[in-house]
Amino acid sequence: MTRFAFCLLLFCSTCFQLSATHIVGGELTYKCLGNDSFEITLTVFRDCYTGIPPFDNPASVGIFDSSWNLVTELLLPRDFSSNDTLPIILSNPCLTVPPNVCAHGTRYVGIVKLPFNPGGYHLVYQRCCRNQLIRNIIRPLATGITIIASISEDVLNLCNNSPTFNQWPPVAICVHEPIDFDHSATDPDGDSLVYRLCVPLHGADSLDPVPQPPYAGPYKEVVWRDPPYNLSNVLGGDPLHIDSLTGFITGVPNTIGNFVVGVCVDEYRDGVLISTLRRDFQYNVAECGKPYAAFFVPEVICDTLAVKFHNQGLQANKYQWYFDWGGNTSLASNVYSPVYVFPDTGTYTIALIAAPDDPCRDTTFQTIHLINSSFVIDANVSIPDCITGPEFTIDAFDTSTDPVNGITETHWELKGPDGLVITADFADPSFILTETGDYTLTLTTTSGTGCSKVKVIPISVPPRFFDVPLADRKICEGDTVALYPAGNPLFMYQWSPSAHLSNPAIANPLASPPENTTYSVTVTYGDCVATDSLKIVIVPGPKDLTATATPNLILPGGTSQLAVTSTNANSFTWQPAASLSNPNIANPVASPAVTTTYTVTAKTPTGCTGRDTVTVELRAVVCDEPYVFFPTAFSPNEDGENDRLKLESAIVDEVYWVIYNRWGEKVFEAYSLDDTWDGSFRGQAQPTETYGYYLKVRCKDGVEFDKKGNVTLLR
Repeated sequence: MTRFAFCLLLFCSTCFQLSATHIVGGELTYKCLGNDSFEITLTVFRDCYTGIPPFDNPASVGIFDSSWNLVTELLLPRDFSSNDTLPIILSNPCLTVPPNVCAHGTRYVGIVKLPFNPGGYHLVYQRCCRNQLIRNIIRPLATGITIIASISEDVLNLCNNSPTFNQWPPVAICVHEPIDFDHSATDPDGDSLVYRLCVPLHGADSLDPVPQPPYAGPYKEVVWRDPPYNLSNVLGGDPLHIDSLTGFITGVPNTIGNFVVGVCVDEYRDGVLISTLRRDFQYNVAECGKPYAAFFVPEVICDTLAVKFHNQGLQANKYQWYFDWGGNTSLASNVYSPVYVFPDTGTYTIALIAAPDDPCRDTTFQTIHLINSSFVIDANVSIPDCITGPEFTIDAFDTSTDPVNGITETHWELKGPDGLVITADFADPSFILTETGDYTLTLTTTSGTGCSKVKVIPISVPPRFFDVPLADRKICEGDTVALYPAGNPLFMYQWSPSAHLSNPAIANPLASPPENTTYSVTVTYGDCVATDSLKIVIVPGPKDLTATATPNLILPGGTSQLAVTSTNANSFTWQPAASLSNPNIANPVASPAVTTTYTVTAKTPTGCTGRDTVTVELRAVVCDEPYVFFPTAFSPNEDGENDRLKLESAIVDEVYWVIYNRWGEKVFEAYSLDDTWDGSFRGQAQPTETYGYYLKVRCKDGVEFDKKGNVTLLR
């Protein structure tokens, strides 16, 4: 037996209790007392079991003007005499009250002065939150409630009273049972009332579950969990409907759970809408315990006397089957879902009684036909041996026969790659396809007796020869290219010409042609043969590519000018790049710290590349001659040649040299590489003769060098 498995909400203790009030519904009404005074009544319902914390006391009602500016906050005291638990009333005496379903209500009453205000007033109460098990809205546990009443200018001018509902809807309703409820209201002024379903309003959230005063509007509507729920289908099943004139609600729910419902009553006087009363409430749809008999069995059963019955009943602890109701009632069973072997073919009426010993038992009937069929199901399928084009066709032929009753229905279903499904309802269809691979073709044939048989035919379509077409290619001089990467290893290939191919008998040989070449291929698969071809076009690389270094021999700290020339290259890259002024130009300056070979890669506008190399040699030096050079003669005669005596070196950091005449007198002294002697002493030109010198230098590597010698002055 299936027990009632639904309650308003048995929620986990770890949730935020302040927001776990589990509001069931409520409404705001008003009564005009005269002299701008109105009596305001707020009715609120919550779940008996999970309504934590208790009802607000007092309840904060915000009074807003038509632009949603707060005018005042009305704190309504709780009327403890209205502390009611709603009764559970079931329409059928065979129904049982579901457990753990209870709604607890209370009322708040207060009086407020509402002088005339253009646009009127909005009265608002907000609370969080709703029941987690609500099925028809999104995120119910984070969705609060806004209970609102609007007092229009007409209401103020006419001293109008709002209508009031006559009764609260039932706490629990039963799944699969009709809803028949009088949801009417009474208007003390005798105005016309029109009823409609409306969308409930969202309210406070778990971050601020008891806003005091309430937040200003306008307010969002709750979000339906659509599909399947929306204003036209609030509960599922037979849609909920309210009579616009009487307020009578009908419908048949088919899903267990909690459901939010909104009802609006529009109040008209002399054909003019003067107010709308909103009610927000919760239907709790439950399994109410009535025995329910239902089962499934095919109407026509062919070629067997053993029949399986599938019991779909609910709430009964006993079931009684009769397999020949109205005939031989000894053909019976009390097994829940029996397999019964009938004595013969024929027509039988099956009866299933749920809870047969209970006054509230339920009975259902179905007639079945057991027959011996006389037809044979069969089919032929034509599949192409060779797939060469983009499309191919599978032809199917229904060869089923029934010599007595004939074939009345044929249904084909072809399933293939990527979820493909194609159906046909005639004998000999042709299926036009594009994808090769494995398919399943199912034939369902029905004879004149109503018997159906099924035949499943696996189909394997051979692969297409050139699923990816052969493509012409361009390659650079000296490059290698794979001819057909998409080749199928199931096929046999033969390429020609075979010269410059890695292997002409495989699907994807590597080709290194020296010139433009057209390759043809013959593909064989069983008895199928196909041919195709592609052309490889050779694109020239850089021509006349030459790299140079000037000079190609340098001393430490020296530089060399690199250069590259080509008749058709337009971009260049040098490596290694670290010792170059710019590695991406044709003529960078090289400053290597060691002897270095530079490689330049040149690229043509078509993307082909070529390479050349050049070496810049770094000459190793020592702190000695000839890298430290001092002349042995000079001629200061102002002829522009060798007019000054000067020390020459590229490797020294510190310099000292001195000149002495024949009497040992110092005639010149130098401390820099830039210093020179013009052959004079104390402003007088010195005579032609031999002079002595001494020099001492410190080289860049810290090594010192000194020397004594003679230099000849010539005039």
